[in-house]
Amino acid sequence: MALRIWLASILGVTLSLSVGTALAATKRPQPPPQICIGSNCVTTPDPTSNTGTLKFHPGFYGYFDYAGGDTLGRLGNGSDGKDLQLINTLKPNDNLAGIALVLMWTTLDRGTTGPQYDWSVPDAYMAAAKAVGKRVWIRVHDTIISKNWSVAAGKSVVPKWLISKYGAQNVMVNYAPVGTGVFTKRYNPNVMSAYIDLLQAIAARYDSDPMFEGVAMFEETAFGVDTSGSSVTMNTPGADYSNDAMFTQLYRLMAAMRDPVKGFKTSNVLLSANYLFKGADSPSAWTDVLSHVEQYKMVLGGPDSWIPSWTYPRMPLTDGGQKAAATSIAAFAAAPVNPGYKRSIYSDEVYRGWRPGTTDWRDRILFGPDVEVTDFGGYITKNMNPMPTLAEIYKVRGGIDRAHYFFFDINYGPTGNYGGAPQQWAAQYQWVKSAGATNTKNPYD
Repeated sequence: MALRIWLASILGVTLSLSVGTALAATKRPQPPPQICIGSNCVTTPDPTSNTGTLKFHPGFYGYFDYAGGDTLGRLGNGSDGKDLQLINTLKPNDNLAGIALVLMWTTLDRGTTGPQYDWSVPDAYMAAAKAVGKRVWIRVHDTIISKNWSVAAGKSVVPKWLISKYGAQNVMVNYAPVGTGVFTKRYNPNVMSAYIDLLQAIAARYDSDPMFEGVAMFEETAFGVDTSGSSVTMNTPGADYSNDAMFTQLYRLMAAMRDPVKGFKTSNVLLSANYLFKGADSPSAWTDVLSHVEQYKMVLGGPDSWIPSWTYPRMPLTDGGQKAAATSIAAFAAAPVNPGYKRSIYSDEVYRGWRPGTTDWRDRILFGPDVEVTDFGGYITKNMNPMPTLAEIYKVRGGIDRAHYFFFDINYGPTGNYGGAPQQWAAQYQWVKSAGATNTKNPYD
């Protein structure tokens, strides 16, 4: 996700301690164990108490990660150089635990007047993976970053029925600056209700399948949206944004994923953590999120990945410091020591307990970082000499992070050839075969 770092600086994803303080002051309490009106009492259910034995098959998972999501066209017929052909070459003893899919919300829900779920794409990938003994994760995307994309331009990342029912400006927002992408309006309760219904439908279909390992909510928590305007219009759909509404809906979603009736009872649920909404990146806010991850026995998806030489203690926090040293490993090694931070990714500071006053969350929760192709061959790293490989990045994610689930973008022709041969699929696959085990200690046992 290295690309997100530059986007974050453009989109105004700032490290705001004041926001965190305010959030801490208004932290939502857990419901009481029993609520009574007179002599009539109702026990409040604990979603996690109804979670069965969760699947735990840690290891390496290759993402088929396309900007527009996986499709039957991208799966191919098994002999055209597309995804199915690659899947068919996987071996049972190759140390690759499984594959991960990126599916657009609009791929799974094609309804025009109400939800109409289409399982053809995940079913096809699931069948292909199971045929070679591989497990499957699904991530449901609700955003597209692309040139000339905006709500006013008619671009959409939600099912048609949501737009028809509520209006495009009430269910989607623009990336900042406007014209660079479209998000779903995650902080809107109507949108979140529809998203929850979809994910719970995924639970109903796949949770009992032993080869379905889990689902990832969103692509990432970063939410650098345009909030200009005094009222919601097609040109200013984000005028009603608030961090408080984002947290309310996030925690509502997390609870729904462990709903005792409709939620995931045996499969994992992953929150892809990368920055935290718009201006909410603070220790107190992150601690609250991590507490919910632990409460619901979820997986924390990883922030941006870096090679070892970029790790503590020489990574300046400022964007200027990053960019000035971004051309070579030697430049990073010579960068001034930053006494206050051991890495530049704020969430890393909190979950590793490096930030004063925070708790080390490693081995308390499941950790599942993901490495995009941009992390080992594109955008930022393309000018580095030498260019990092997946193996180098894993020295951070496997060693320092103690990752259980390690996701990486499969880097080959159909998904974009970043870097050279050392960064592409043949080398990736060869390395995975000899990489050994990830963290096999289950903190939820």
